[in-house]
Order: sequence, then structure tokens, then C-alpha cells
Amino acid sequence: MDNEYGHTDIPPILKPLDIREKYWGKITSVCTLENCTLKVIDMKANTQSSLEFHTQKDETYYILSGKVKLGIRYGRGQNKSVLLEKGDVYHVPKGVMHMRMSLEDSVIIEIASNDTDADSHIVEDGKNYEWTE
Repeated sequence: MDNEYGHTDIPPILKPLDIREKYWGKITSVCTLENCTLKVIDMKANTQSSLEFHTQKDETYYILSGKVKLGIRYGRGQNKSVLLEKGDVYHVPKGVMHMRMSLEDSVIIEIASNDTDADSHIVEDGKNYEWTE
């Protein structure tokens, strides 16, 4: 507080922290607040990210538009898919191997804890890997 009557200035309008172009679309990092990062993930139809996992970060996806198949590798290397559509929410705990496969142009809102680039561990390259169950 600036004084006993509250803030005396209006907070500024901000810009995204970072925009990263990817072969499958782009990631816009909107903001980071106390161990929480908000991202907008734009994916082109019929594209996929790499299979990855995180040791420090949990992710929660909200499908704003489109349709996404989320590949999950669990157990002893078993692959399973979860179909996510507009309005769905899905939590990916740390340690879970996952990849996003966009079945149509899609927008995913990602809320993540403890987000750092150093915590993205690539298991399979999305440019060359073919997901099978």
C-alpha cells in the first residue's frame, strides 16, 4: 500500500514474458507468480510435441479450443492416450512422461508449478517419434 487509502497508482499493462516458436506451433509465457507459471500453447492440427517429463514441475492443462490427444507413458514403458476436448482439464504430475498431439488446431492453457527450462527431460523427439499404444 502506498498510504492509508490504498494504492495511488494504477498498475501498468504488461506484455507476455516470452514467446517461443515451435515446429508444432508456439508457447506464450504470460506470467509467473510465486512458483506458478501461466502459458498459452497454440498447436497446429496434426502435430505433436516431444515425449518429456519433469522432476520439479506439475502441469495442469485446460483445453480452450480444439482437440488434443495426450500421450502418457507409465509403468514399464506402456503407452496410453487420453483424449482432451474443449473445456476439459487434465493434471500431469511431476515424473509422468507425456506428449501433446493436436488432432486439430488447438489452444491449451497451461498452469505449471516450479517452471524452468532445465526441468524438461526429452525422452522421444516429437519430430521423428511415432506414438503407438
